[in-house]
Amino acid sequence: MPHEILHLLGTAQPEGTSMARIVETLARGLDPQRFRLHAWFLVSGGPLVGMLEQAGVQASAQNWWRGARDPVGAWRFWRRLRSLEFDIVQIHFGGRSVRWLVRAGTRAKIVLHLHGRVFEPIGLNLVRYSSRGVDAVVATSQSVAKQVVDGPTRVIHPGVAVLRDNPPASRRRATSEFILGTAGRLVELKGLECLLNTVAALRCEFPGLRVEIAGSGPQRTKLEQIVKQMDLNGQVKFLGWVNDLNSVLPRWDIFVMPSLEEGFGISALEAMAAGLPVVATRVGGVPELIEDGKTGWLVQPADNAAMASRIRLLLNNPEQRLGMAAAAQARVRDHFSIAEMTESFAKLYDDLLARS
Repeated sequence: MPHEILHLLGTAQPEGTSMARIVETLARGLDPQRFRLHAWFLVSGGPLVGMLEQAGVQASAQNWWRGARDPVGAWRFWRRLRSLEFDIVQIHFGGRSVRWLVRAGTRAKIVLHLHGRVFEPIGLNLVRYSSRGVDAVVATSQSVAKQVVDGPTRVIHPGVAVLRDNPPASRRRATSEFILGTAGRLVELKGLECLLNTVAALRCEFPGLRVEIAGSGPQRTKLEQIVKQMDLNGQVKFLGWVNDLNSVLPRWDIFVMPSLEEGFGISALEAMAAGLPVVATRVGGVPELIEDGKTGWLVQPADNAAMASRIRLLLNNPEQRLGMAAAAQARVRDHFSIAEMTESFAKLYDDLLARS
């Protein structure tokens, strides 16, 4: 019989895609004879439930996100947990109350999976994590792992597939049109105002420069107002949430990630895998992914001038774009593959189960 692995996630709405994508990848990569995956979304239902179901995960929404402030929801969660037998519970979302109830409601080994260094509702201040009450801690980057104050932490980077050998940066256009692309939640943390300021600074030098923003979130109205104020309506396009970035990456020339903080930067990883050079901010786990000057460029957060300078350099040098694109793909293939991520989690699960 396969071992039962439960993943506890946040929202099943599109903004929760990065966490859910890891579970989806594990479901497709782990041996189904050894591991059977379940996923409970604690915040809300949404399309990610179906996405995981298609990957073979038994997924559902629990609607318990207020922790100890929702005793009825906690009781429903505990009762359902008690009615099932899990060997491992992997917590991607939730505070101490989630850990406590999992420990009280099951004999499963508990994995705390950390994805970021900040708790957005309280701003950009770094948070500290404790390993108390769990059997193992996993972090998506070395930067996130450093926020654990006690106990060992395994770093398992997300993995993606390299889908093409001829990167988009290799194409030659008959016109001077260039497309910068970015993807993610439209929230303050993503620093998208910096990208708009950068485009405004470059538009006279590159009149064919355009930007496509793939994502949704509460800042969209504000960003649209900024675009109007800067008279960038013809140069900036909001695509909404894009479930599969590979549907838009091939038409982009450079991927830009102007975030004020990132635990890792999964969208930049996907762009590199598709053969795009990346201009990103030197925050969180991003420097573990991008080799400055080789697979892309790193600048300080909110430094509009530095970002404009690096984008200008790439736009003016097609050979450099092509070289960085090839180096980016090679780095993903060698260090951030799906196989490596899957094998790392399989080893973690085996180690935990051996202690049972």
